[in-house]
Amino acid sequence: MEFVALLEDYAQRNRLPVRTGVSVTKLEASNGLFRVVTPERTWLAKNVVVASGSLNRPRRPPSASALTGGPVQLDASDYRKAGDLPVGAVLVVGSAQSGCQIAEDLILAGRETYLATGHIGRLPRRYRGRDIVVWMVKSGLFDVPRKDFVDPSGRVAARPMLGALHTISLQSLSAQGVVLLGRFVGVDNSRLIFANDVLENIRFGDEISAQFKNRIDEFIKCNGLSAPAPVEDEAEAVAPRLPQHPILSLDLVERN
Repeated sequence: MEFVALLEDYAQRNRLPVRTGVSVTKLEASNGLFRVVTPERTWLAKNVVVASGSLNRPRRPPSASALTGGPVQLDASDYRKAGDLPVGAVLVVGSAQSGCQIAEDLILAGRETYLATGHIGRLPRRYRGRDIVVWMVKSGLFDVPRKDFVDPSGRVAARPMLGALHTISLQSLSAQGVVLLGRFVGVDNSRLIFANDVLENIRFGDEISAQFKNRIDEFIKCNGLSAPAPVEDEAEAVAPRLPQHPILSLDLVERN
């Protein structure tokens, strides 16, 4: 919400003619300009910024279709606040950016929250005095070709776990009360099945964070930059709170 307020204030202060809620149905080149078609009218522009993102189409696990008539299912793009959800426990499937931020929002709102984790890297929100995105820009990470992010299977790695205003880790979420589960595997009648890989997913997230911080350290050293010394991030240092025995399944009826 802070970022939204920042954008709104910027538009007001500069008296920008911002139009919201307008769907662009077509974009094409036209005599050296861009032709932007909407249901209301057509614009010609010298420059167009397409900021729809690379994850603008919801994707659910195929087995989610087996839950018809059961729990309410909501895509991350449709989530607004915890109070909009029906009473009862909430399962968040996926522990990348959106999943972890939603899980934290739910637990802070007092909801019983379960998080199906995945093999996802994570990044600190700030490191050595600067926001992590600043270091990404300065170190040239945003200049790396897309092909270098594609794994042998042809897939692009998921967006890393990253808090909006502070660092989020699986262990910090568990310390707040979120129940961590392994990767969501599928459905067996009324039971949801999960892999026994929570510890591995925590380890992988820590490993990616450490690798990225090492990259920043090396960049600072090689370029002779002045930056504060690293300080311990509580969200990374806190010990995970896990069930005594791994939860490998959840009964939808029992858990409400």
